[in-house]
Amino acid sequence: MATLPISLDQGMIDQIAKEFDLRAPNKEGLRQLIFQLTGDFDPLDPLVMNMATGAGKTYLMAAAIEYFRRHGIHNVMIVTPSLVVQNKTVQNFSFGFDRYVRGFAVHPEVVSPQSYDAWRVRQAGNFFESASDPSMVYIFNVHQLVAPRSTTSSTGATMDAQRTKIRKFQEDAGSLYEFLRELDDLVVIADESHLYGASAKAFNQALRDLTPAATIGLTASASRGDNVIYRYPLHRAISDGFVKTPVLVYRKSGYHGEQAEERQLRDAMSLLRNKEAAYAAFRNDHPDAPETKPALFVVCANVEHATQTAELLRGPGYASEMSVLQVDNQHDGEETRKMLDGLDSPDSPIRVVVSVDKLKEGWDTKRIAVMCTLRAMASEVLTQQTMGRGLRLPFGTRTGVPTIDQLDILAHTSFAELLDDENILKTFGLDEAVDGELSGEELAAHAQPQPKGTDYVPSSAERDMAAEKRAWSESEPDLRLDGGAELEAGDTVVTIKAVELEDSEEIELAPPVEPLEIRINPAFEGTTFLFPTSTMEETIAPFRLSEVHDHAIQAAARRVRDTGEVLQRQKLVASESDSSLKTERIEDAQVASAPVNKDDVVRELTRRVLGLRQVTKNQTNVAQLQKRIIPEFMEASPIAEWTEKAKDSAVSELETLILQAVREHASSTRTEITIRPVRLPIDQTFTLPIGEDVRALLEEDQQAAFQVRGFYGEWSKGLFPVATFDSWSGEYLLALMLNYSSDIVWWKRLYRRDGASIAYSTRDNYYPDFVALDREGIHWIIEGKSDRGVDDETVQSKKDAAVSLVNELISHPDFDNTSWGYLIAFESDVKSAESWADLKIMANPSVTKRYTH
Repeated sequence: MATLPISLDQGMIDQIAKEFDLRAPNKEGLRQLIFQLTGDFDPLDPLVMNMATGAGKTYLMAAAIEYFRRHGIHNVMIVTPSLVVQNKTVQNFSFGFDRYVRGFAVHPEVVSPQSYDAWRVRQAGNFFESASDPSMVYIFNVHQLVAPRSTTSSTGATMDAQRTKIRKFQEDAGSLYEFLRELDDLVVIADESHLYGASAKAFNQALRDLTPAATIGLTASASRGDNVIYRYPLHRAISDGFVKTPVLVYRKSGYHGEQAEERQLRDAMSLLRNKEAAYAAFRNDHPDAPETKPALFVVCANVEHATQTAELLRGPGYASEMSVLQVDNQHDGEETRKMLDGLDSPDSPIRVVVSVDKLKEGWDTKRIAVMCTLRAMASEVLTQQTMGRGLRLPFGTRTGVPTIDQLDILAHTSFAELLDDENILKTFGLDEAVDGELSGEELAAHAQPQPKGTDYVPSSAERDMAAEKRAWSESEPDLRLDGGAELEAGDTVVTIKAVELEDSEEIELAPPVEPLEIRINPAFEGTTFLFPTSTMEETIAPFRLSEVHDHAIQAAARRVRDTGEVLQRQKLVASESDSSLKTERIEDAQVASAPVNKDDVVRELTRRVLGLRQVTKNQTNVAQLQKRIIPEFMEASPIAEWTEKAKDSAVSELETLILQAVREHASSTRTEITIRPVRLPIDQTFTLPIGEDVRALLEEDQQAAFQVRGFYGEWSKGLFPVATFDSWSGEYLLALMLNYSSDIVWWKRLYRRDGASIAYSTRDNYYPDFVALDREGIHWIIEGKSDRGVDDETVQSKKDAAVSLVNELISHPDFDNTSWGYLIAFESDVKSAESWADLKIMANPSVTKRYTH
């Protein structure tokens, strides 16, 4: 039995949960995991967390790694079941990728079969000397960890070559595999751990051979013999609103005959078109929502079957040539993986993914809206490994639109056959809860209790599409899990639904939508401006010898010593008693070390410093070394006559100094602001959500009639005559002031879709409310705020970032000859100010001016 050197710190759990924006069940799971690790456990027996697909296991994994780091445990290996999952996981933990999980205080360093660089760098220096050191996350798939048949070649793309590479001794770093085995703090996280159980002997042994300090298993399909420490089953994830509700769509008598699969695929394409219409309508009503499109996932029996199906779908009456992607063992090249990685991009042309079983575990796209299982056994259709590919919510949270919030599963078998399978209750995590008292057919009507609560606000795990923060959902408090009234205590949410079609019945296609279009105000037609959108990034520049300070050089030089050489002395002693000759140790002799030329010392110092792996041998560093560092070092040294011993001492002191400077450099980051001009308005028109009309403008005493996010007009000085607002006193009254002020030329309400954001940390940005141009030619960035934000640290951080941004614009070429200002308008100031001029005095804004010479 073992324990990890960590403690159960609820405050730290709360802080990490906040930083990673964990869902409640993930925070609960993190606490249970830490609790188990602080007690006695078998490090070779995985502590299994059985969590529903789509529940956010990746975010829980990341939060656990950060918790370990803050307790001094830096080495974590994530074992994945396949190359597809491995590549996705590398992106999850590598800063700069769209899939990167944000929340880490220090970006992890990733080691994978594609790159050992981070490990080599750490090997050359000292490992983990401070709390600011990053986690080392080793990401390999389980096939690469199985012992190879031979260890003679580590080149090539074969699996044995990959297995050999991790074990082979390398002169610059040693053997990575042996290094991992010798660590006393290695934590192994087995993703999809049900694949590495005792029955998978080679995989199971591969994990045990690593001799980890702890093994953690993550799966949606735990076995009865697993050491399960936390459960969050699928039925809870469905009832909590974290995943879609599965809907079985089926023909009353199934699909039969020669044309069975063609008809099933035509039905699937009809369902997909309905989903596409629903997504388009929702995006039109919520323009700030992420740009995403639904996709169809077709599961085939084998590669030959998948190839035939893909060819059929590329033909007339189905989808286009470029919109069908086949992924299996024979269709897994670089271009296929690139298309698969880019599936969530708004520009992806893919509408249909055809596969066998390659994408069952770990593939986490949010686009799958329809699943079509061809020739699949009934027991295979409703497993989380199959069904789970489509459970993730496309917009991060329930929308209230059933077509979007549901996963349509079209199977060739009948509804009765699907629900008659004995494993159906296990899939939904109800096998132990009901102890066999619930049948498969009853599951279709089974509903989970839904506690009364407030509106659900999505977490980062639900907002991880590239550059999207899911802000639209935070501004939509009227969304309900059932698309209607608020749920009361004891209300229920259906776990699984079914839609039965008669054999001759066709699927009705959704009608097109025609929203109301709003054009730019005729008075300002053609008006555009550049908005200074900003980002912040922590950067570490390459180490330069110019960072080594003179006082440090002098201090190192003063430590150089010439202690001379020591010769041991043995006295010969003759023994008459036994006629032998012996030796006896006597006092050592101190002698001068061999003299060396001063130029030889300079050459050796130069050679050894430039030979350090951490020092780039470029013209700048060579000049720093030859013209400053070594001359300064030699002058400050106390050595008058150089010897071999003094030379060795000098080399040691200078190398130690340089390596210390390298470590200090690696642990220090700086925040760099990057300005990306965005031309606004993006379009000369925009459309209102379906069913929305323009409301008449309200006067200052008509607050009772104000509708949050209602559309109001006509605004005479607005770039657009219609605008919507989130608050009365913070935004609407401010718009009234701008619209009727003689000092204002025009103003524009900013929306998230404009992309006009200001970064106030490397992880966070915010969107101001207005831009206004005054008659002095100053563009004002304006933020309306509640009085509660006066002393709020976040509001102050946003203000500081905006002020810094405005100052940066003075030297930015794209904003030459323009003036900018930033103003926070608190609601009490807006109410008491009689004019725009009054408000500026109260708000004490930051403004830049152009001075003429």
